Amino acid sequence: MKSAGKAGPARWRGRQPRTLGLGGRRLLAGGAVLLASAAAVLAHVRLIHPTNGNPLRWSSPGNISVVIQSTGSDNLTAGEHLPALRSAIRSWNEVSGSAANLNENTNSSQMARTDWASDDIHLILFDESNDSDYFPQGSGTVAITPVWFYSSGTIADADILFNGQGFSFTTSGQAGAFDVEDVGAHELGHLLGLDHTGWAGATMYPYVDPTVILHRSLAQDDGHGLRDAYPSGTFASLSGSIEHSGGASVAGAHVVAVDSAGRTAGADLANGAGAFRISGLDAGTYNIYATPLDNPVTVANLGSGHTVATDFATTEFGSHTISSGQALNLGTLAVNGDVMLSLGRTSDRYPLRVIAGATTSLMVRGSGLSSDATLTASDPTLGVSVTSWMTSRVTFEISAPSGSAPGHVDLTVTKPGGGRSTLVAGLEITPPDPGVSGISPTSGDSGGGTVLSINGSGFRAGARVVIGDQLYVDGAPMGAGGCTVLDDSTIMLTTAATAAGTWDVVVIDASGVEGRAVNIFTSAALPAVTSVFPSGGESTGGTAVTLRGSNFASGAVVRIDGQLQGSVSVVDEATLVFTTNGGAPGGPYLLEVENPGGAVATNAFVYAAQPDPQLAQVTPAQGSSQGGDVIELLGFDLPADAQVFFGVDPTTGSGGTPAASITVIDERTLEVTTPSHGAGLAAVAVVDAITGQAAVMAGGFLFQGSTGGGGGGGGCGAVIPDSGPGGGQAALSGLAWIVAALLFAARRGGSTLPGREAA
Repeated sequence: MKSAGKAGPARWRGRQPRTLGLGGRRLLAGGAVLLASAAAVLAHVRLIHPTNGNPLRWSSPGNISVVIQSTGSDNLTAGEHLPALRSAIRSWNEVSGSAANLNENTNSSQMARTDWASDDIHLILFDESNDSDYFPQGSGTVAITPVWFYSSGTIADADILFNGQGFSFTTSGQAGAFDVEDVGAHELGHLLGLDHTGWAGATMYPYVDPTVILHRSLAQDDGHGLRDAYPSGTFASLSGSIEHSGGASVAGAHVVAVDSAGRTAGADLANGAGAFRISGLDAGTYNIYATPLDNPVTVANLGSGHTVATDFATTEFGSHTISSGQALNLGTLAVNGDVMLSLGRTSDRYPLRVIAGATTSLMVRGSGLSSDATLTASDPTLGVSVTSWMTSRVTFEISAPSGSAPGHVDLTVTKPGGGRSTLVAGLEITPPDPGVSGISPTSGDSGGGTVLSINGSGFRAGARVVIGDQLYVDGAPMGAGGCTVLDDSTIMLTTAATAAGTWDVVVIDASGVEGRAVNIFTSAALPAVTSVFPSGGESTGGTAVTLRGSNFASGAVVRIDGQLQGSVSVVDEATLVFTTNGGAPGGPYLLEVENPGGAVATNAFVYAAQPDPQLAQVTPAQGSSQGGDVIELLGFDLPADAQVFFGVDPTTGSGGTPAASITVIDERTLEVTTPSHGAGLAAVAVVDAITGQAAVMAGGFLFQGSTGGGGGGGGCGAVIPDSGPGGGQAALSGLAWIVAALLFAARRGGSTLPGREAA
C-alpha cells in the first residue's frame, strides 16, 4: 500500500510512505486480511501472518489470475491504464528463476466487474469514490493491496485498489500525479506475497513520489524475493549471524551483498537473534556488509513484532565466493560500534538516477555529515565529486561511463576514524532516455494490422512500446503484442486493435526511463477502396466515378495524383461517388481517399486522351438465356479494345459474364454474341481494356428463359430529352430507343444513326 505521510495528501512534493494494517472485511474460515504496505522491511522476505509468522504464498503460483478493471482512472483517457499495468505485470513475470506467473484475464465481462471483494476475482481497479471504505476523505493512502490468507499462509484472495478519490494518476509524467506503472509494480509485489525492502532504489521500497518512475523496473532484491518465495531452480545463499563485539546479537541488522562489479545484489534483515540468510543469489563473488536500518527506512515503517537495533555502524565483512546452488555459512560476524552518522532521508526521491555517459548533480540528506568525510559509490567505475558538505546534506556530482550497465549502486559516507554509513541501493544507473523522432505511417486501422516503423535513438533490447491502450514488448511475436528492436534507432511492430484516437508513441527502456512523441499516431477505422469504377476517365474530366470499400466517412476528400476531385459524396460507409477534374493523359495515378482525421485509403486511376465511351442502345434488347444471339451495342466513342460484360453490378462494374464474341464495327457500333446467362434483366458494360474507361446500361438486356416470354422494345441509356426530333417525351413511350438514338445523333451533329431505323 502507498499512503501519504504526516504532511497529508496535499503535500505532493513530499514522499508517500506505504503502511500496513489489518482490514475490516469479513474473514475467511481460518483466514485473515492483510493490507500490504509498509510492513516488515525484511529485505525481500515475504509478507507474513501477523500472528504465527507463516510466510504468505499462493498455492498455485504458476497461474495467479488477475483482472484489470476496464474503466480505469478518471484522470486518464479510456484504456490508457491498461498498457501501464500490463507492463508492470510483465516485469514480475520476467523474473528468472521463479515459478510465479501473473496471468491476466482479459475477458470483457470480467474486466467490467467492480466487485473486488468477491473471492473469485483478483481485481486491479481505481476506486474513484471510496466504495471500498479504505480511502476516507483526507486519506493519505495512494494505493492498497488487501491480502486474504489462511493460518497456513496460503493466500485466498488479493486485490489492488488505487485511491482515485484522493490522488491523480498519470502515464505521461503529468505534474503532481503518480505514475500508474510505478505504483502498479509495487502493489503487484504485495499481491505476489512480498513485503517491503530496505533498499532505497527497489520497487518494493516503502515510499513513492510523483516525480519518480524508476520503480517500474525491478531491482535484484525484488527478483530474489520472488525466487525465494516461488523458486524454479536452485540458487546460492549466504548466511550467518550478526553480533556486537561483546557477543550480544544484533536484531534486525540489514545485511547486504554487493557483487564484484560493485552493484547491490542481495540483502536480508536479521531476525531477533541476529541470524540472516541472503538467498536467491547467482554464483559469484560478493562483498558483505551490515548496516543499521536508520533511514530512509526505519523501524517506524515496520509492522508489529519486529525488533530492530541501530546501535552500530556500517561494517564490512570482506568478499566471499559462492558456486551455483552453494549455501555458504559465514559464521558469526561482529559489527563496529555506533557512530553519529547516517545517510538518506525519506524526503529524498529514491532511487537517485545516474545516467550512463553523463555527469549528474545530486543531493542526499542525512545527519552528522561534515567536510572531513568522504563519499564513495560501491561501483568503482563511477566518479564522485562532492561540491558541498553540510551537517544535514551533501551535494555532489557523479559520472558514469558511457555504456554502463543499468543497476543499483550503494552510496557510502566515511569519516576519519572509520565511522561509516551506507545508503543501500540509493543510486540507479540507467541509460539516457530513448528518443522518438518519428513514425511511419502516422495513422493506422483501429482494427490493427498496420506495420509501423518507429525511428529515434537509444533503443535497446528489452524495450517496450505503448500506443494508446496497447503494449508491445521486444522479443514477443510480431502481431501478438510484440515488437522488434532492429537497432538503436529503429523499432518495428504490427499494431493490434487500438482504441480510436490520436496517441503518443512511447518507447520505454527496460530500466523504466522513456521517450515519447506526442500525438503522433492516429488510430481510426481506416477507409479501404476495394473497387474503382470506372478505373479510367477522359483527361478533360467530368467522369463520374464510384468507389466501393469500407469506412468512408462524411467529409472525406478524394485526390488523384495529388489533385483534389470534385462533387465528392459519401453515399454510405461503403460507397463514395465523385466527378473527376481531369489531368494529363497517362497513369496509373495514385487515387487517395482521406477521411477527416487523416486516415487514407489508396487505389489507382488512369487518364485517357480519348473521350469516355457511351452506350445508347442495345438491339435487340432481349434474347435466349442459353446465349448465342447476335446483337448490336450502339453508342459513342466505343473503344477498339472493347470488352463487353452482361450482368455486371451497375454501380461497381464488377462481376458479369463476358460476351461470347465481339466485333468492333466502328466507334459507334459493336456486334456482340451473347453468352449463356440466367434469366432476367442484366446490366451491360462496355470497358476499354487499355484505359479502364467504361459505360454501363442498367437493365440493358433481357435474358429469356426456355418457356419464352413476351417483351419487345429496346434498351436505352438514361437520357431524358427536353425536346428533339420525333417529338418530346411522349415519343419515349413507343419508340424510346429511336428517340434516344436521335438525341445522341443530334448531340454529335448528325440526324440519325444510319441503317438503324425501326423495322
